Amino acid sequence: MFFKKNEEPEHYEKWYCVGIMTDNGLEDEEYDVLSKRILDSVQNVSVISDLVRVEWDRDKLRALNERFGDPSLSDPWFIINEFIPEDIKKERKLLEKTHKWKRIFGLLSPIEYMEAETKAAHDFDKALFYTDDADKVIEYIIANS
Repeated sequence: MFFKKNEEPEHYEKWYCVGIMTDNGLEDEEYDVLSKRILDSVQNVSVISDLVRVEWDRDKLRALNERFGDPSLSDPWFIINEFIPEDIKKERKLLEKTHKWKRIFGLLSPIEYMEAETKAAHDFDKALFYTDDADKVIEYIIANS
């Protein structure tokens, strides 16, 4: 799932993306509870995504674990990235360039765009924080805003 807040207050300098990663994906109710908990506590989260571990590159996941000291985390895991609109725009353009004919004939689906945006928003090489505790996610964002 890809969630964007409609109103973004102008007084925050940094915006964040939060990936909620599980082995098999979240049920809609679980996703709603976790995302609401985060969004009710902080105002500068632009994107919250439901990430399924098996859909991501194993090498990237291994590098993420090594970077944060191989934590033993339980489901769900929260991965925080800074929201960088330019990265998302670049990923969209790359998608359109890679699938030029699909773009010309209007065959690129919203799902393909969402997948590209999710990939850009949750670049594990640029992850800032990694935990299995939603309260620590909130604390991190508040402390670093």
